[in-house]
Amino acid sequence: MKHLPFTLVLTVALTMLSACSRSASREAEIESAVPVIAEPVRLGDIRTTISATGVVTTLPGAELSVIAPQAARIAEITKNIGDAVNSGEVIVRFEFPSLRAQTAVNAAAVRAADLRLQQARLAQTRIRSLLSSGAASQREMDDADREATLAEGELAVATAAVTAAEAVGQNSSIRAPFNGTVTQRLHNPGDLVRPEPDDPILRLIDPRQVQVTATLPVADLTRFVVGATARSVAEGPPSREGVTLRRDSRVSTVELLRVVSRPQPEAGATSVAVTFAFDSPTELAPGTQVGIEIDAEQRSNVPLIPAIALLKDGAGNPVVVVAVGSIAQRRPVVTGIMDGQLIEIRSGLKAGELIITQGHSSLRDGTPISVTTP
Repeated sequence: MKHLPFTLVLTVALTMLSACSRSASREAEIESAVPVIAEPVRLGDIRTTISATGVVTTLPGAELSVIAPQAARIAEITKNIGDAVNSGEVIVRFEFPSLRAQTAVNAAAVRAADLRLQQARLAQTRIRSLLSSGAASQREMDDADREATLAEGELAVATAAVTAAEAVGQNSSIRAPFNGTVTQRLHNPGDLVRPEPDDPILRLIDPRQVQVTATLPVADLTRFVVGATARSVAEGPPSREGVTLRRDSRVSTVELLRVVSRPQPEAGATSVAVTFAFDSPTELAPGTQVGIEIDAEQRSNVPLIPAIALLKDGAGNPVVVVAVGSIAQRRPVVTGIMDGQLIEIRSGLKAGELIITQGHSSLRDGTPISVTTP
């Protein structure tokens, strides 16, 4: 058997050694690559929201404070706090201490005035008969006519006083002007009350006629219009019957709203009250505090990335990390609006580029990466 030339053996050995070295280098490179998760930049629609805190309030005309028509004593209150009231139902009855005595005085005045008028007319008839026979003078006739006229006026005044007293008596009962619920009861039967706004007896509201009022910064007013949609979120204890729940369990009530008033702010104002109407009847009571989200600016067919993909550079400017093949590339971007989960990219990225969303916070330009896409 002939021996191979020494140079041929050496060449083969060097070739095998070089191949092994390259293989080991590739394996080391693969082992040093940082595993990341990336997803493509996509085109889509995005809308931002404005968050605020509001309070459920009654609409104008849907609230009544019951006040006595004059100084009175409460004879009866027919409802308690939380009771439902039907329109036209009597809710308070009064007694007027001075009305009974005044009624007696007025009745006596009417009787006296009527008696005086009867006597004046009899005298008037008698003197007219005497005047025709020459037994009385014209002056006596004029005096009799004058007395009859005065008596008629006195009777008219006394009768008007009786009518006025009867009108007050008719106001001794107050009826509900709408279907509602009693929210406050500030007096009891037997109490003396004054005809003053600061001395109410009951407060009645129509719980179906409610709105939400919220105070917003003036800077946010240009971000939405009257008619914009919104949502209210109220948290409270569950009202499910027959179900055992934890003592600290809470439920959220989400209801649709619409902006119905966005007044212009006064000069120098920093905030303004905005009102919202419910899209459907609500069970939220006046005074309930709710969280509000108002639909504001919207963009269509724009590049979007997940909010978790956005980083900040040393100067605080927004950057992202793009997967370019198996290499990481940090890239500055200009952002637009965000909705909490997605961010609009105004420049710096194109649709379809792979943006790293996990494992990117410590990556530098040129770092080898092993990309996985969801």
